[in-house]
Amino acid sequence: YRSTQPILNVTNTVISRAAERFTKNLWTQRTGGEAPWLVAARDEQQQTRFVVDRILELHEEGTRLGEIAVLFRAGYMSADLEIELTNRKIPFEKWGGLKFLEAAHVKDVLAFLRILENPRDEVSWYRLLLLLPGIGDATARAAIDSMATAAWESTAFGRYNPPPRARAAHAALVDLLDGLRLGPIQDEAQVAADIARVRLLYDNILRERYDRVEPRLADLDQLQTIAAGYPDRATFLSALALEPPQATQDLATGTREEDDCLILSTAHSAKGKEWDAVFVIWAVDGWFPSARCLNNDEETEEERRLMYVALTRARNHLSITYPLNAYSSRRGAEYSLDQLCRFIDRGVRDNMQRVALSNENVPVPADEVRKEPLLDLRALLRSRFGA
Repeated sequence: YRSTQPILNVTNTVISRAAERFTKNLWTQRTGGEAPWLVAARDEQQQTRFVVDRILELHEEGTRLGEIAVLFRAGYMSADLEIELTNRKIPFEKWGGLKFLEAAHVKDVLAFLRILENPRDEVSWYRLLLLLPGIGDATARAAIDSMATAAWESTAFGRYNPPPRARAAHAALVDLLDGLRLGPIQDEAQVAADIARVRLLYDNILRERYDRVEPRLADLDQLQTIAAGYPDRATFLSALALEPPQATQDLATGTREEDDCLILSTAHSAKGKEWDAVFVIWAVDGWFPSARCLNNDEETEEERRLMYVALTRARNHLSITYPLNAYSSRRGAEYSLDQLCRFIDRGVRDNMQRVALSNENVPVPADEVRKEPLLDLRALLRSRFGA
């Protein structure tokens, strides 16, 4: 088989737990190879930094970006990673969905934030206005002309007199924008709070305009979480503007312009492929395996087979990462303690190198991990609840 024996020891153990399977025990004539890494990260942001740093290390050691893949259960799980890759100018392709920043619903929400930062942004105004019921091309252009005549004053849109069919939508948007401009300023997570207010209006628009509603709402949840890590709208929008999207609805199935691109892929889309190095991220119950499958034995077994597919894509290097905490916002108080994917049981872990990450994001070898617990649960709960 293509993989090294240490990788096959892990994958064979994972599939051996399947309730129903054909007898399958992969073997290889290859010798050597390091044990796959099981990496515990503090949270999603540390997971992202580890993956990107490790990708750059492998690349510097001679592995082409095109021979490295990051796999996940669902497309929205790569959002934080995509933004970090963009910031570091690392080219990537995404298989199994739209690139996060190219998705129409993400661009819709960002249009609200952009006109707050720059009232003269005609492109964002036009996009936003066409979302609203009763507003077509002619009304949108008339509104923009009206604001331009008023020198783009912040109150210019409120003074515009729309046709009767658009008055309700116009009033709702005026109220939202006034609330965002004049509302209370939070010390932290202000951008996430702004997105939450935008979604009070936008989520219903999304449900009416687009198919596949639940994955799109999950994308916006992820956008909100990411936004909370930025001090203000300007900084957030600047980070996202480093690589302007070229087309709203282009499926991210690859680009011919980059000779060497990192691959981001859902596990489903990775079937039949192989890479020198593979990272499987979000190996957490409720993420991979998916939460909606956990109450059904048959669907849980299908998730196990999907995890097996993901792990067997690796030839030389395999890393499985899982955040110990999942925050609803980077600076918010709402969080959950994550449970490692049930498929990575004790027998599987015995074939892996356990790795924890220091505050400096430096991997700690297995022998050092054993000297210190990965997580002092009592101390964590005391710090959270004062118990």
